[in-house]
Amino acid sequence: MDLEKCQHSSYMFNTRIASPFRQRFVTRNHTHKSFPDILLVITFNYAIYDVLPYLDLMYRQSFPQRIYCGPSQPCSSILNNMIEEIIFVSANVQAGVKSGDVVYRCMLKVINMNYDVAGFLHLGDDVALNTWNLHDLYKHKDKPWQKILLKEQLVDAQCGEFAPPPRYKCNGEKIAHNWGNFASYQARLLKIFKYIQNNREKTYVKQCANRLSQLSAGRITSFVFGTSDFYYVPKAMAKAFSTIGQLFSDEGIWLEITVPTIMVCLRDFEDIQQIRGKDYWLPSDRNFIMPRFLKHSQNDHYFHPAKISGIFQCQDLQRQNDTLDYFCNYVRM
Repeated sequence: MDLEKCQHSSYMFNTRIASPFRQRFVTRNHTHKSFPDILLVITFNYAIYDVLPYLDLMYRQSFPQRIYCGPSQPCSSILNNMIEEIIFVSANVQAGVKSGDVVYRCMLKVINMNYDVAGFLHLGDDVALNTWNLHDLYKHKDKPWQKILLKEQLVDAQCGEFAPPPRYKCNGEKIAHNWGNFASYQARLLKIFKYIQNNREKTYVKQCANRLSQLSAGRITSFVFGTSDFYYVPKAMAKAFSTIGQLFSDEGIWLEITVPTIMVCLRDFEDIQQIRGKDYWLPSDRNFIMPRFLKHSQNDHYFHPAKISGIFQCQDLQRQNDTLDYFCNYVRM
């Protein structure tokens, strides 16, 4: 979104809805814990930045340290609606790239800003974080957090087939050819693995090479895939994450290959704290937030998607009220 075109944006902040929404958040009594030493990194794959005031209201008390990042800078008219000034950095890339590499490029950029924090918590803008349930993860803030990763999810990039231990070899169990458009990444993944194999002497690359080699009986050809809209990188692992992540970013590898593969090439499976969450992929599941949340997600760490833009973009009044009701009455800051 170009700054000079801001006045023509179809995503301008809806002050008619924002004012009562803001008041209900500000006057609410909040009782759950804050996470002052974790930097919350909220990323946008698309420049739909009118949700910024809503997101900041949701998370500012739980996360005093917050930073936002997307493909471009937001309009000043949106920033002027913020209750508090925010930090926003631009990834300076094309919005909505299907590989999702915009959002992990944001994470790499923020890590390289050298914040003095315990770790970096990544959150997609359409992920609802149940902050009242984070205490069990927060006890392990020295370890990475990721949605369930299993050795059974190991895929050999050479043949595009599952190759978990103890087999470590292709056996005809092909990964779905349309999963993440895997075929378009295959050659680029093998290029990255070849680089890792040939540059073991470089800082952090050796660590990753050794782990990938252990996972695949001496070969560096396997990757892991998994949901990556919400994950955490501890400070001790941040520089290594950034270094290896840059290899994947340079090749434009899909988000849900990049993040899980970096996680397991830097830490043992058993050392990664498992995140609980629901992801709703079918269009029929995405219509109304409140019923999904009440039925399935109150005890999870997150659910996805929870698109706040439905509050002010949606023409369906019932859906709009449903979304507003969820964020005003169940989200705790």
